[in-house]
Amino acid sequence: MAGLKRLKTAGVALGAIALALGASPALAEQRLAAETAPVEAPAAIATTPYSYENLFSIAFPQGWQVSEPAEGPQVVAVSPGANGDLPAMRTEVIWQEAPPREVVGTSLQAIQTKGYTVTRYDAANIDGVTAVRLWMSEIPDGLPNAFVTYVGYPEATATITTYYGDTETNIDPILDVIHRSFARSR
Repeated sequence: MAGLKRLKTAGVALGAIALALGASPALAEQRLAAETAPVEAPAAIATTPYSYENLFSIAFPQGWQVSEPAEGPQVVAVSPGANGDLPAMRTEVIWQEAPPREVVGTSLQAIQTKGYTVTRYDAANIDGVTAVRLWMSEIPDGLPNAFVTYVGYPEATATITTYYGDTETNIDPILDVIHRSFARSR
């Protein structure tokens, strides 16, 4: 089983790297369509936009606490906790002045080294560029699941990661609203 897990992670890594290095967005969408579950149209989710130092903006559901830690991610937003069918959630945004080839490759190596399980992946158009998205599980620190989006520009990359608790509810629409709201300031 461990060997199969490593092979799956390696396959995802290779596919994601190919996307990050310039595969056609249309081709990427076609190749990955079979790997992804459909995302339902979200119910109206009230969000509040947040801007960070003229670099980027992103919207979070109303009621989330947003901070700019002195160290670590530039922006951290935390849900008020488990609420009804929704698990506790935390979103982190990291902006790096490095092309996606460097950022995504290093990140995928870290995912593989830590042994996280990549449950699915796809590509999406976010802020006019092809973004690579991964869903992961078996993360040992508090919130056991993560949804990661790499939004790459020629000389910079944003990594948006939402960690969340176990849930039977499909939270993809909420994740989608948060991650797709990302936009680089021009």
